[in-house]
Amino acid sequence: MNEILNYYIKTFAEKSLSLKKKGILVDKPWALIDQEGEIQKLIFKRDNRLILSKNGKVKEGSWEYFPEAMALLIDRVDDKLLLKEQFIDENVIILKIDGTNNEFIALANENSLPDYNIPSYFNTIRCKELKIKEISIYNGIRVHIIDASTIDLSNNPEHLIGKEVEEIDDLYRPKKLENGHYMTYDSHLSFYIKNNYIVKVAKNLRLGSKKGMEILIEDGNEFFKEENISKVVRINGQLISDTRLIDKHNYIYTIKESKIEKLSIMVDYSLNKGITIKVEQNNLKKISSGDRIVASNPINPIPDGTYRIKGKLKRIKIKDCVIQ
Repeated sequence: MNEILNYYIKTFAEKSLSLKKKGILVDKPWALIDQEGEIQKLIFKRDNRLILSKNGKVKEGSWEYFPEAMALLIDRVDDKLLLKEQFIDENVIILKIDGTNNEFIALANENSLPDYNIPSYFNTIRCKELKIKEISIYNGIRVHIIDASTIDLSNNPEHLIGKEVEEIDDLYRPKKLENGHYMTYDSHLSFYIKNNYIVKVAKNLRLGSKKGMEILIEDGNEFFKEENISKVVRINGQLISDTRLIDKHNYIYTIKESKIEKLSIMVDYSLNKGITIKVEQNNLKKISSGDRIVASNPINPIPDGTYRIKGKLKRIKIKDCVIQ
């Protein structure tokens, strides 16, 4: 906690108020979380009494402020502490124990900060000041995009290109985001990061496959399937080795080096003679010469011959389960 408090003290040093304005401090329920994780409540009275409460037990100590040293002396009955001002506002007071390098006491105003989460409070202030948009990434980390709070990710994600980014940890400490590809938690968008900046943004076309895996096509086109040839494809956010995938609409994707090399579709046809066939079509719109019959019923494999497709005038010739 001392490390993150030290970071935010430096970040917001210019915005700090002073305890010279006693109205900030007195007659308010301040909460201190001690080393055991327990909450001690303090009320600074105007007559310099200090009311302390922990686990329902109340003690009465005293306090005194020294404006020339910007220091607060508190007597907690069991000990006395001289504390130097570090950051002050109406919601949070950060004080450094005198004589130490970076040992802090943090007080949260119970009225305005009931969860006592001081790092979260500082993070909120920083996000407002830097117009930060916070997003969750597929692998669980959180990312801050600076000067992006007004950008609509649904309609204008390309406006994120050139924006500075950072990773934020569980204690709201910012750190460098490694170069590479990242994806939002809902898998809707992909980001490419280089030297802490977004250099590319892509929308992901999401296709549920029959095996329950989520197929994602980077900048994929839902309506003009042929345009997806050569585009990057992932399964559950990960690049994949060479394979063939089929989605819930029976489109077949032949993948090579994580890109779509070929697109075909599986179509069922009813023929005369009471036969049904399942055909892998290379042309997405019609059956063509060279298409392969992968199954037939009630006879499998289907005998060589000429057949008529029910409901159509078209006749097809089949040899060795291939359309001639």
